[in-house]
Amino acid sequence: MNDSFSSVLLGPGFLGAWRRGEGLLAVSRGEGGVFAPLREAVRACPDDGLVAGYIGYEAAAETEPSLTLPPPPLHEGRSLPRAWIGTFERVTPAEPPKTAAAPVPLGKSGTDARDGYERKVAEVIRRIRAGDLFQANLSRRLSASFAKEERLADALFARLCDARAADYAALLQTEEGAVLSNSPELFLRVEGSRVTAEPIKGTRPRGGTDDEDRALAAALASDPKDRAENVMIADLLRNDLSKVARDRSVEAGPVCALRTLPHVHHLYSRITAELRPGLGPVDALEAAFPCGSVTGAPKPEALSVIAALEGEGRGPYCGTVFAISKDRAVFSVPIRTGVLTYGARMARLDVRAGGGVTVLSDPAAEWAETEAKAYPFRAMAGPG
Repeated sequence: MNDSFSSVLLGPGFLGAWRRGEGLLAVSRGEGGVFAPLREAVRACPDDGLVAGYIGYEAAAETEPSLTLPPPPLHEGRSLPRAWIGTFERVTPAEPPKTAAAPVPLGKSGTDARDGYERKVAEVIRRIRAGDLFQANLSRRLSASFAKEERLADALFARLCDARAADYAALLQTEEGAVLSNSPELFLRVEGSRVTAEPIKGTRPRGGTDDEDRALAAALASDPKDRAENVMIADLLRNDLSKVARDRSVEAGPVCALRTLPHVHHLYSRITAELRPGLGPVDALEAAFPCGSVTGAPKPEALSVIAALEGEGRGPYCGTVFAISKDRAVFSVPIRTGVLTYGARMARLDVRAGGGVTVLSDPAAEWAETEAKAYPFRAMAGPG
């Protein structure tokens, strides 16, 4: 592979301000596994350097080896690798993306029309009532094709972040394509021995007026379905982190707090823990991957149901985008994320939108939630 094409641009949630990795020293694409090469990259990284990249959702097969997960969809027989782990010699300041003209898509498609998606939601509810699981995070794919042009990924990323770049925005470019993320969700932050997780569960669109906006936020904050879902995932993260934490160090608070973003309101919770001696950020990641907010509970059963109903892999979406420096490690949950895959002359952009399904879910409301969360696709590919 020619890694001279590769670059990493990271939003302020990763390293405190917009930063770029410079001087690429080594790359692993996770062909034989992702966690071992990530540990080695962290061990070998220079003191002033950076390890950054992404790990795809399908790496869940390493943490749940009994699972068989489908591969991501191909574009002209190609897809992005399971992981891209880059070691950079240094970190330099960077500018946030500038407003850009929208590239014109040459075609659009997707995996589910409304009726098909609602049937899948109903099937999850049926399996919950049968006792197979408590919750599953179902998603659908939207795709658009573009002419393969120089700086296509930069232009799409600028459009994605045009309204407001999220804390965990990131643009990762490789020879195979690009990951364009405008995620607001922190998976894990590790500073010394302290680990923090902030899963998001519960979403409402912003209102058209101040009164409507306040009403939507209040409805979210008091909704029993969303609150139950949030508490369930917070408990799942507590359990995951307990595998690597000191005894009695795992704590939760706040739980079901409201966070307002330019396009949506969210509920989030915060979980903290102290790592046991001798353990580091990759151990915390491996214990909790993939984040429970994008799988469900119990996690193995949710992963299996998701694979059966979605029928294709997610790739970088809902895996993690990460930056590991000398002082801290930050792993995001790449929601609000596009995956750009290059073909010979065309490039395909894939964006997934989804939500958590519980026994209290309404299929029509779950479809509406995916529509609210599909704004990244509309930002990059236009309405319609």
